[in-house]
Amino acid sequence: MNTFVRKRTGFTLVELLVVIAIIGVLVALLLPAVQTARESARRSSCTNNLRQLGVGLHIFHDTNLRLPAGTIWEPGVTNGNTKGCEATWLTHLLPYFEQDALYKTGDFNQGFGQGNAGHPNNTITSTFLKVTRCPSDVHPVIICSWGSSVAWARGNYVANNGIGPMTETTSIDTNSRPQGVFMLQSKNRFADITDGTTNTVFLSELLKSPGNDWRGVMHYPEGSLYQHNQTPNSTVPDEFRQGMCISILRAPCVPTSTSWNPKRITLAARSLHPNGVMVLLGDSGVRFVSNNIALATWRALSSPQGGETLTDF
Repeated sequence: MNTFVRKRTGFTLVELLVVIAIIGVLVALLLPAVQTARESARRSSCTNNLRQLGVGLHIFHDTNLRLPAGTIWEPGVTNGNTKGCEATWLTHLLPYFEQDALYKTGDFNQGFGQGNAGHPNNTITSTFLKVTRCPSDVHPVIICSWGSSVAWARGNYVANNGIGPMTETTSIDTNSRPQGVFMLQSKNRFADITDGTTNTVFLSELLKSPGNDWRGVMHYPEGSLYQHNQTPNSTVPDEFRQGMCISILRAPCVPTSTSWNPKRITLAARSLHPNGVMVLLGDSGVRFVSNNIALATWRALSSPQGGETLTDF
């Protein structure tokens, strides 16, 4: 008799379950590695952005023999709609990181705090610049206010304004609070940073909220500066103008003023990088600062002339 052997052409249920289990284990092992690789790429991009802005600050200093002011309000001016009032450090930095064409669209006989359609400085205030956005942030880069026809671009990199709250609007009060590198009408030189540029933060990161949230607005005093009152990614709410911040879990805020004058603003450094923020030091070095940094050390990093002895950070 002929013996016929039937060849098996499929999987048994047990074999199929084993294959599925193996695939599940591989995915579980690979997914964290993929996420880590993606975050590493985002952090690298963020580092490059900060370094590019740092190079711009050094070129500005070499050209003007000082750093740009945090914000501008010319002495004696009573109308903020003139003489470039309320322009920021980033406004004046534009020509020094390959944005000269954008800078030249501005009219510096006009102010930067106006929200009316057709204003000559709207091109500057509404233009989003990729170098100002950390790719780890997830929220939109444009907000609208004073009517849907006026847009204000936001970014993630803000300048060290010392210890808040920031209350200055039209005049300088050097005794009101500990100063940072970028203040109203400041003209700091590298020589003035007696703590050393390697021990002084120039820029850090800030998280935006969705919608009409002014934190991170690049060309207006409210939103372009931050303070070192709290350590990075603090759960303590930011202090901001009523109606101009939207509180979310990772970027909480409370209203503390109702107008541009007087103001009361305190913003914390925040990012979506795990466990810390990226900062630009005065020597153009970029460092990752942990959420667990000692508050005294974090505050000392904001001071250009404090004379503090820093611990490791």
